Amino acid sequence: MATGNITVTRAANFIPEIWSKNAKIAVEANLVMARLVNTSFESEIQVGDTLHIPDISNLTAANKSAGTDVSFETFTEGETQVLVDKHKYSAFKLEDIVKVQANQNLMARYTDRLGYALAKQIDTDLLGLYSGLSQSVGVQGTDVTDTNFLRAVQYLDDADTPAGNRSAVITPAQMHALLKLARFTEAQIVGYAANGSPIVTGILQGGDLNPAKVKGFFGTMYGVSVYITTNVVSTGTSPLSYHNLLFHRDAFVLVRQQDIRVQSDYNIRALADEVVADTIYGVAEYRDAFACRILT
Repeated sequence: MATGNITVTRAANFIPEIWSKNAKIAVEANLVMARLVNTSFESEIQVGDTLHIPDISNLTAANKSAGTDVSFETFTEGETQVLVDKHKYSAFKLEDIVKVQANQNLMARYTDRLGYALAKQIDTDLLGLYSGLSQSVGVQGTDVTDTNFLRAVQYLDDADTPAGNRSAVITPAQMHALLKLARFTEAQIVGYAANGSPIVTGILQGGDLNPAKVKGFFGTMYGVSVYITTNVVSTGTSPLSYHNLLFHRDAFVLVRQQDIRVQSDYNIRALADEVVADTIYGVAEYRDAFACRILT
């Protein structure tokens, strides 16, 4: 006969392991680009695979001399082509036995993730347009400076970019770098009024009530709406290059020929539900001078 205490080891068969009905959902990056770029051309491409957007040049003023006819200007206009060449999907297959035995609705859980996967891909493709820009400030592996940010703003000003609809999309690390600068945070420099700082956060403004500026919105800096996301494109190794952007809405174009749709079917051979979400779209640089990469 065994003697001693009944320990958790000896009673292991009677101690259950409990799986929570609340799952640890994968974290989501702030997806911001789709609502910050020009989407006004989407209704024009119901069919076809290429959208041609023609250019219209400015006219010039000339002196009219007495007794001479006016001269008429001629143009050979260019165009912007948006290739609707991206057909992206996300899918999963859930067997019946899992639906019966799981302690939560996995069909609903994973269906929610499909839309995020595709929205993130659109965001990534738009952020990847940095590679075609001719204007850039900053140095690889070095935090953004106030001087560089202002130089990026000046690039847009020099191109007669409209003052409204300007956005900056940067990494969390770069926002933290900016907030370390005394000129943005110390009362002895900016004063005690929140609006005295070049950076005005949504919190200092008493909360941001603009629905277009909810996800990832930090505040405004020199009149530019600043958004934070970990989805900013990085390249290279040790140190990584982060390609933050400062741009006007017309710098980039997004054309969604088919918005995200979700379809499902039951596979009787597999005894499983198959769920697929897909979307068809194209992205392009539209006005090069209206954007600047901020390399960090």
